[in-house]
Amino acid sequence: MSLYGALFSGVSGLSAQSSAMGAIADNITNVNTVGYKGTTVNFQTLVTKQTSLTTYSAGGAQPKPRANIDIQGLLSATSSSTDLGISGQGFFVVNEAANPGSGNVWGYTRAGSFKLDDNGYLTNVSGYYLQAWPLMTYDGSQTASLVDVGGNTFMKAYQDQYGVTTYVNDNVIDSRNLKPINLNEIGGTATATQNIRIGANLPSSDSIRRTRARAAATASRR
Repeated sequence: MSLYGALFSGVSGLSAQSSAMGAIADNITNVNTVGYKGTTVNFQTLVTKQTSLTTYSAGGAQPKPRANIDIQGLLSATSSSTDLGISGQGFFVVNEAANPGSGNVWGYTRAGSFKLDDNGYLTNVSGYYLQAWPLMTYDGSQTASLVDVGGNTFMKAYQDQYGVTTYVNDNVIDSRNLKPINLNEIGGTATATQNIRIGANLPSSDSIRRTRARAAATASRR
């Protein structure tokens, strides 16, 4: 082993340890960053081919960082009604454009801190737009992907500008199957109340006749 090989082996160890310290520093710095996943650094030995039985060729060490992006983070309450969280597996799908084209970048994140932009789209802190599958009332199609929401069955589908129903393939991530979430376009139709129930306490000192009269008068005012 040459003197240069010995020095290089020592330097590789210092470099690997430096990477580990950098990961620890990042983990501490981002302790309050929403959706941040800690990074761990493991070490692996660089084994070189030994060409001689009487000399040793040093390899050194190499860092192997691992980003724990698939680990469940801590769910915390916020004051924003547009913040979301994932419990379990999965990612939010985002894109750099509200209506993605062929050249726009898709991304995945577990950070659910979203806010409304000026046009009503949900965006994260990086300016990426949240994408989702549109839902429609199930029409009985055998090719539709079904979703149960509150005991009601919906299918992943939408109608295009010509009124043709397009069934979503939830295994494909593109602008045809995913749509941006715009809260300005989300609404519903109110339905009339069918039943109402009310409870009240009457003064115990009132007589039965006066109590009935008050109840009758209250009912007539309703």
